Amino acid sequence: MLFDARIVGDGVAEEAKPKIRVLFYTDGVELTGGGGFSLGILRKLILDNQPVHATFEVDLLNRHTGGHARNKLTPELLGRYEQVWFFGLFQCNLPGMPENELVDAEVAALRTWMDAGGGVLVTGDHSNPRPPEADPSLAEYLNLGRAICHRIPRAGELRVWNDRPDSSIEFSHNTHTPDPWGSQINDPIPNDLDPYPQELILKRYGTRPHPLFTGRRGPITVFPDHMHEGQLLIPEQFPTDVWPSGRRGQPKPEIIARGTDKRNGAVYGVTTAYDGAAAGVGRIVADSTWHHYFDLNLWGFEVGGDVLRRLTEYYVNLTLWLTPARVREEGNSVLLKWVASHPTVQAVLPEGTRTPGNAAASLVREVTGGAVLPDLVWPLEGEPVVPADLLLGAQVKAVAAGASAAAVASGLQAAVDEYAAELRAALGETESLNAFIAEAIG
Repeated sequence: MLFDARIVGDGVAEEAKPKIRVLFYTDGVELTGGGGFSLGILRKLILDNQPVHATFEVDLLNRHTGGHARNKLTPELLGRYEQVWFFGLFQCNLPGMPENELVDAEVAALRTWMDAGGGVLVTGDHSNPRPPEADPSLAEYLNLGRAICHRIPRAGELRVWNDRPDSSIEFSHNTHTPDPWGSQINDPIPNDLDPYPQELILKRYGTRPHPLFTGRRGPITVFPDHMHEGQLLIPEQFPTDVWPSGRRGQPKPEIIARGTDKRNGAVYGVTTAYDGAAAGVGRIVADSTWHHYFDLNLWGFEVGGDVLRRLTEYYVNLTLWLTPARVREEGNSVLLKWVASHPTVQAVLPEGTRTPGNAAASLVREVTGGAVLPDLVWPLEGEPVVPADLLLGAQVKAVAAGASAAAVASGLQAAVDEYAAELRAALGETESLNAFIAEAIG
């Protein structure tokens, strides 16, 4: 269990927690089998490490179970989930398989669902040559996973689907970390199965990484490695009918983690994040390869060991971060009430605002991971100028005082007022220094 039961204590009643329902949507990947091209370990890690304030549910649906394209995406299906994680193998439509790719109705259903807040993880892998029986007008190289992913609104624009890198040594993206035995890093075995992860280069926001890579004990800098990953892509243009704007501007996708090719030092994008919630739509994460999630690439990490623990934190962070805003707000309301009543916070409530805020932040990290805190501190668009400890401390104090549903708003307003008072006091002290300096030097 990722979260310490002694800290959680009595926790939150199950009926009070919102459900975060995740669909793994595939076209051939299952929970077991497939020579390790499976998602059972990922699902177990997520379900076995639930945060204190929400309940996770994870299902898998294969597009072709029961017949070709029998399980298409529909408004009814999507309406049962808060987020969809796409793990596709097929490249394109084929004779006898004319609907490997999403059809127009599915794209329309996804657009409506994503515009309403649905979250998406889009993955794939390297490209292979176009199948001989495929439409000859298609590109020479097509990405694995392209069939069910390339038409996903917004998310489909965040990976290269119609070109290399491929699986050749010459044109591959290889993030394998060499093992102590001198194994050839261009081979999948034993490198995909060994206990040595790749080390990530994380984008920093000041001193912090993105919430997805914020761990309970520091930044999450490890990922499974693989010898031929795919390539992320940032669009050159962002038309507002596709990429909407919010009250604080137009959020854009950005690469937040990169990996390194151990053969030549080349650096590749590994993870892209799009905070669509800042524009009232769903969030998106794009990944360079589904090998970062498959059993094959998780088998080598020791159960209970540091690497698997840190990866689990990332998977939990991902689940929480992709959750639609309305569900996150419901869960964060539950979390604030729980935090405000916890003995470690209750003990420091009389000590101003910052001290309870810092105590609450430490507690939140321990029982939810790192992705929740930024949204809890500032549930609005943009980056706040008010320090996080003031914002969270004021909200906690408002909730502890028995404030109504407007506790978050009143807490934020109180934090802004307190910070403004601090700035006025600092300005007054600074201005008085002019006279002091003139008198002392003159």
